Amino acid sequence: MNDYSVKNKIVIITGATKGMGLASSKQLLNLGAKVVMIYRSDTENANQIEDELTDYKAHILLLKADITKASDRQRIIDETLLKFQEINVLINNAGIPSKMGFLKETEEDFDVVIDVNLKAPIFLAKLVAKQMIKQGHGGSIINFSSVCGHRAMGGISYDAAKAGIIRATQTMANALGKYNIRVNSISPGTHKTEMNRHHWEKETDLHKKMISVTALMRAAEANEIAGTVIYLASSQSSYTTGTDIIVDGGYLSHCPGRE
Repeated sequence: MNDYSVKNKIVIITGATKGMGLASSKQLLNLGAKVVMIYRSDTENANQIEDELTDYKAHILLLKADITKASDRQRIIDETLLKFQEINVLINNAGIPSKMGFLKETEEDFDVVIDVNLKAPIFLAKLVAKQMIKQGHGGSIINFSSVCGHRAMGGISYDAAKAGIIRATQTMANALGKYNIRVNSISPGTHKTEMNRHHWEKETDLHKKMISVTALMRAAEANEIAGTVIYLASSQSSYTTGTDIIVDGGYLSHCPGRE
């Protein structure tokens, strides 16, 4: 048996039409999974992705939804069950950055980032977990955190949300372990995706600084993060729960002043 097999697993992934979400979706489809690809607003891009993945048409459900709305979260569950009858994996990938510095960020700005990056993933996971419990054969929930959840650097709302996701992951893992539902998080370092395109394309000072203190001296490609998603979605990680896997090229291991 191929322990890395995700064949025929029903996977929901948010933020699925760009960056790490798209890379993960493609790898999952290549390995035989059936993927519900959630996107928020860019219908034109979603249609292009659907055309690109025409060979997988029977294994894809592209669904426009705002995960911050309870009604849309429930619709994601309902539409998934209507097409594929069950849910085996949830990947909470969607996220947005902070836009302001600490002294400039308004309460409204803060609320938006917390809603998308922390609150929505928790409550979507709750709905999925209830369905997994009903099905009776476990499952895997994968939450995306960030190195910003370990080290303050991304803005007050983003850092707080990503740190919160790590702790929420542990809480969910403790609550759901008895149902054989595993819950883990992934903390990527600097990477080349749409959300931070302006940093790596223009080689901003922030990008250069992060690369300079990353052991591998480069940013990750989206596919390199997706490999960890495959591990956590597969049975190879059957005894892994409540943990955060850091995929940062050695960024957090940096010790200032030492070679």
